[in-house]
Amino acid sequence: MDDTLIIKAGFNGPRLSGNGGYVSGLLAEHYTRAFGGDGTVEITLRAPIPIETPMRLVREDGAMTMRDGDTLICEARAGKVDHLDPPKPPSDWNAVLQQDAVGGCGEGSDFQWCLVCGRSRGVGDGLRVFGSHSGNGASLSCYVPHANHADGDGRIRPEFLWGTLDCPGAWAVQDPEDMRPALTGRMTAKVLDAPRIGERCAVVGWRIGAEGRKLYSGTALYTESGRLCAIGHCTWIVLKE
Repeated sequence: MDDTLIIKAGFNGPRLSGNGGYVSGLLAEHYTRAFGGDGTVEITLRAPIPIETPMRLVREDGAMTMRDGDTLICEARAGKVDHLDPPKPPSDWNAVLQQDAVGGCGEGSDFQWCLVCGRSRGVGDGLRVFGSHSGNGASLSCYVPHANHADGDGRIRPEFLWGTLDCPGAWAVQDPEDMRPALTGRMTAKVLDAPRIGERCAVVGWRIGAEGRKLYSGTALYTESGRLCAIGHCTWIVLKE
């Protein structure tokens, strides 16, 4: 196991900090290699994730923490997703593909350069998971896996799949009338069957609940054939004014 982890430039959510889903996926891989299990990991993010900064990975009583000096950035523990009941895969792929044209975060958004949803990220650079706020407790996003994010067998690497499950959850759970930024606070996910390069996918998101500034969502990644590839749930923290 490596004792340090560096989030390289380009793997950001907000412009100057790491993307919550991607970083959670990286830490989940380190946790699983160290502790075993079925690959379902709960990641709690405690502070903004620095870019291009060596961070220590430390085993602590069945958990793994990532620290920048004395600052706790995030921690990993065994998690569960068995309780989640995702919506069925979409049947209308015209609606899915329409999101590729109109969804995502564009110019003027705090997240236009986000690894996952930023429309300013080119093909093969960002994941280009494009969806939108529905206002009805659900979201639908388009995703086409790219070779730059695949392993040697042509399947998309887990850290990027965790990324695909991230932003669509916010689109499902946020109120379009309250567009204060919501940041990933906790994420639990499991990769079941990674999609292959070019295998068109959809991410469905659904609202689970809310408690003050905490919002709870679920997300599921499906291929066009209806295969469930990954599933997770998120706690979002809505920033104060």
